Amino acid sequence: MRRFLEFVVEHTLSSPKEHLKEIIIGIELYAGHGEFDPRVTAVVRVDASRVRTKLREYYLSEGAADPLVIDLPKGSYTPVFREASILVNPPRPTTASFTEPSIVVLPFSNLSPDPESYFSDGLTEEIIHALSSIRGLRVVARTSAFALKHRNADVREIGRALNVGFVLEGSVRKSGNALRVTVQLASTSDGYQLWSRRYERSLEDLFAVQDEIALAIADMLRVGTANQPPALSTSNVGNFEAYEWYLRGRHHLNRQTRDEFHRAIGCFEEASVRSPGFAPAFSGMAVAWLYLGLFAMDAPLETMPKAQKAAARALEIDDCQGDALSVAACTKAMFEWKWSEAETLFRRSLHIQPRSDLCGHLFALFVLLPMARIEEALSMLDDAKRIDPLSLLVSASRAAVLLMARRVGEAEVECRRALELDANFWRALVGLGRCHEARGGYEDAIVCFEHAKAVSDNVPTAIGALGRAYALTGRTKDAHLLLAELDNLAQSRYVSPYGRVLIYLGLGDDKVFDWLERSCNEHAGWLMYLATDPRFDPLRKDVRFNSLLERLGLPHIAYPAAVSG
Repeated sequence: MRRFLEFVVEHTLSSPKEHLKEIIIGIELYAGHGEFDPRVTAVVRVDASRVRTKLREYYLSEGAADPLVIDLPKGSYTPVFREASILVNPPRPTTASFTEPSIVVLPFSNLSPDPESYFSDGLTEEIIHALSSIRGLRVVARTSAFALKHRNADVREIGRALNVGFVLEGSVRKSGNALRVTVQLASTSDGYQLWSRRYERSLEDLFAVQDEIALAIADMLRVGTANQPPALSTSNVGNFEAYEWYLRGRHHLNRQTRDEFHRAIGCFEEASVRSPGFAPAFSGMAVAWLYLGLFAMDAPLETMPKAQKAAARALEIDDCQGDALSVAACTKAMFEWKWSEAETLFRRSLHIQPRSDLCGHLFALFVLLPMARIEEALSMLDDAKRIDPLSLLVSASRAAVLLMARRVGEAEVECRRALELDANFWRALVGLGRCHEARGGYEDAIVCFEHAKAVSDNVPTAIGALGRAYALTGRTKDAHLLLAELDNLAQSRYVSPYGRVLIYLGLGDDKVFDWLERSCNEHAGWLMYLATDPRFDPLRKDVRFNSLLERLGLPHIAYPAAVSG
């Protein structure tokens, strides 16, 4: 194994563009007479697996402090080199000891012949969901758990980064109708393995395996209570093919691009055809349509009615579908402007899934912030961040709320924290630019907005922020060039009016009201924040602006001219 590792490392360093193949390793290391046939012997694959195991053991023990990590990814013989730290300035634990059992479920390794990881990722998500339903157990949300995928990090470091006491990891192999799931539970205090189990079942038993794992973990982690964890409901749809299509849909949904959202919808539709009573498939459709409209990837007038229809169908089948309730609440708010009805739906969803980071996050953004209930919104986002500490979206949302509250210094800290995790996260770049802008640092703001425009594939939010900053610094020609760029983009895709509104706002041009009216007619989601966004303060005394607030059902608020920080 030492020779194996030395060979693959030196080969990769000397020939970085040459992909290592099994036959090359076989001829160099195992063939006595220059011949090697991978069809006859699996020695290379076996030893590669052993090397991966030994590397993992080494970095969990005497190599824990090594600054450089050598990783041999599954399915490859080409090593990868990376710095050992999994986080830049990882957040410190909020408490010296854990007041309640806490766990992160790392993405399960895919050992199946199919290289696609949708099945193993789906199983991981289902276990996270099942564990989250157990009262008294804090479970790290999917986003933060999957941020550690392929990191091969020390469980003790994971514990420090996520403030959890336990790590669950495992592997999945699906071949034909056979299923093998292996799981291990480790303590983050010392890195020792506490429990492990292997499940050899048929695919039809998958749902039972998910619940067995969750119940076993719940039983292991019961602290200071004799209460038996509640029985967990399974996702058994009676049609495994439908469930596989659903997992494919979740896989695409999590990639968060326009094309992937549409692929997800196609997969969810396939699942619903095979199992018309499978509520999660309709919930998945509802979420995908909502995101397409919310992120202005497609026109809200087209996407929101479809989101509402899919959510209604999911709730008709199962009125306890938390995701569907959240989508119904979001569309009540941003599409129908019925804020009190939206709040009722959100609270019902939170009652069903009290530990949902997503529901609380959306409640803060879709009701509490539009109604200027700032402290409630921050409290909801703090809860979401506790469950999902590595979520870039939660950090960006918290920064946005702080900006709306004119607490610029705190907002900047939040933006910089997100950018430490991803220097190209365009929402945080826009947020940081707005912080500079609020203090009069327009040149620094322009640098941030130009960076955001470049890495975001020209989203109107970044273009509008940049154009407004150009206008405020007297670069009116550059601002008009960006208006023309938005016109060109609109020839090939849906373009939200938001960018033009911001640019005309910066120019002090009365056309801003024409585009505000158009935004209202299109039911653009960003209109939710007109009552709180400080950039619209110059319009607050205009009767046309106040008429628009009344039409949207938003509050009239008088803000001080100064900002904090």
